Amino acid sequence: MNDASGKQSGSAPSSSAADAPTSGMFAFVFELVRPYRKWLFVVLIAMIIETAMSIAAPWPLKIILDNVVGKHKLPEFLGWLRDFSSGEHTLALAGVAAFGVIVIAAIGAIASYIDNYYTESVAQYVANDLRRRLYHHLQRLSLKYYDTHEIGNAVSTITADVSTIQDFASTALLSILVDALTILGMLAVMIYLNFDFAMIVVVITPVLLYCISHFKKAVKEATKEVRKSQSAMLGVVEQGLQSVRSVKAFGRQDTEETRLDAASMMSVQAALRARRVKSLL
Repeated sequence: MNDASGKQSGSAPSSSAADAPTSGMFAFVFELVRPYRKWLFVVLIAMIIETAMSIAAPWPLKIILDNVVGKHKLPEFLGWLRDFSSGEHTLALAGVAAFGVIVIAAIGAIASYIDNYYTESVAQYVANDLRRRLYHHLQRLSLKYYDTHEIGNAVSTITADVSTIQDFASTALLSILVDALTILGMLAVMIYLNFDFAMIVVVITPVLLYCISHFKKAVKEATKEVRKSQSAMLGVVEQGLQSVRSVKAFGRQDTEETRLDAASMMSVQAALRARRVKSLL
């Protein structure tokens, strides 16, 4: 594929997005999304609001349990609710808490809509740009390349692999950011509420990181095998349909169906192996 400077390389695009190192994938995705950085800024703001609403969501329930059902003192930052927390005004405090649930849910829903809409917009335009770059590159490869490589691999790259990068740009990359913000926010709240208990939770983190790093390589290898098997299956379909006249002339329909059955079953088995590894993680 073309490199970052726009110069044409001498080889075809990789047949699998999973082959690229993680750091290279991040750099490539950042290059693709750079023209849409204004939209990404809107997405980032929406994500921060969405994360804040997720963290704030338990607080109305806390008020109900601690200050309506129980008789605990309100925290300092909720001091403006003290007028609703005494005597006959306790039910009014419950009403304020219920209204807070609605407001938090509404703000979170609006932020989620903006986040999802602009994220999908960026993903679709990134996929469009990448497909055009790949097709531009394929049109300029020599005839010798097409004599020695199956068209199915190129078709797989321009469809399935582009979809993989699109998903990474729209879902994985931004989900990592949202999850990181959420974890940091939850950790800050936990430390504020109970420092000792928060430290107990933090102690578990190295164990989780070790498990993730242990399975990471296995997940990448399993995903790579899935992409290879899907590419091989597309190659069988493309070759069989391109030569359909010859297949019919020599009565090789059953042979072609057997080839597809074998390639399809390999794809199924590779996908199930990948799912087992991901499920273990």
